[in-house]
Amino acid sequence: MIQTARAFLVDPPGREQSYYSAFSPRLTHGDAAVLKVQHWLQATDAKEIDLPTLARQAGLEERTFLRRFQKATGLTTTEYCQRLRVGKARELLQFGTLSFDQVAWEVGYSDPGAFRKVFTKIVGLTPNDYRRRFRTSTVHG
Repeated sequence: MIQTARAFLVDPPGREQSYYSAFSPRLTHGDAAVLKVQHWLQATDAKEIDLPTLARQAGLEERTFLRRFQKATGLTTTEYCQRLRVGKARELLQFGTLSFDQVAWEVGYSDPGAFRKVFTKIVGLTPNDYRRRFRTSTVHG
């Protein structure tokens, strides 16, 4: 039943629909400099997210970049990168066997506790609860 619900994004009784929603970034805003950074962040799994690096990727001054990024995406650079990293972590928890601490490291966090808070805030479940609920039946361990 859960696999069918996942396939159709239908929420079986007693579940929250938000657990199924994946981050879908806004890419049709028309700001080429911001779009370039969005593609770069996706390609690098949002691991290098310091402001000077992002602004350099966009070819913009830092303040201009921050303003244009938020206007184009509706998110701050931090919020955007957190959502990309949480998306990757959800995949690793669902389909992999790494511990949560290893997942946190894999998605670019050096502090698993801090990432656990970010994950829980965005997803609405703790990483362990997410793994228990959504782990595929092909993963053992």
